Amino acid sequence: MSTALFGNESLSERVKQTILDRVIDGTYQPGTRLIELQLAKEFGVSQAPVREALRELSSTRLVENIPRRGTFVRAASQDDLAEVYLVRLALEGTAAACAYPVLHADPSPLRDALEGMRAAAAAGDAHGIARFSTDFHRAVIVATGNRLMLEIWNSLFVEARTLATVIRGHVDLHAAAEAHAPILAAFEHGTPEECTRLVTEHQHEYSILPQD
Repeated sequence: MSTALFGNESLSERVKQTILDRVIDGTYQPGTRLIELQLAKEFGVSQAPVREALRELSSTRLVENIPRRGTFVRAASQDDLAEVYLVRLALEGTAAACAYPVLHADPSPLRDALEGMRAAAAAGDAHGIARFSTDFHRAVIVATGNRLMLEIWNSLFVEARTLATVIRGHVDLHAAAEAHAPILAAFEHGTPEECTRLVTEHQHEYSILPQD
């Protein structure tokens, strides 16, 4: 892989995304050792961005660094993903009512994200679904104005785990997009209580979705 393919993006970010994609789609199976020098040669970059990418990926719990052995792909279990969705349920369920006044007055961040999801679904783009779904849910957190809540939410690596859920759970892309429509409608025309209920139910449904 040439560095020309990375465009203007940070090398470590692009390397990280490439490795992440391969972990999620099964190219790198659980137990695979991710060797820094080997990856650097394959991507046509120095070892520094690969080292940084692997360090950041260890925070996602999709890979793990074992002292004196190296970095390996973890087996992401149903329990791992369920735990994340339950944490999101608590965070986003609490955020919904707090965010209601802001998003009721201006729901355009949610509308834009839903339109992005619909376009991605039409194109069969699972990465796009994950990206715009993340934008949708982040907008709810941002609208609370609570910086600590946003910091905690960001630490969950929502986009990576959403992509893993979509691919491993064989989620219908159109259904994934449209699942957000009632939430948008509630922020536009409903009540804070309805928003809380719908956001909570949404996260619960994904917490129990079977994974390969």
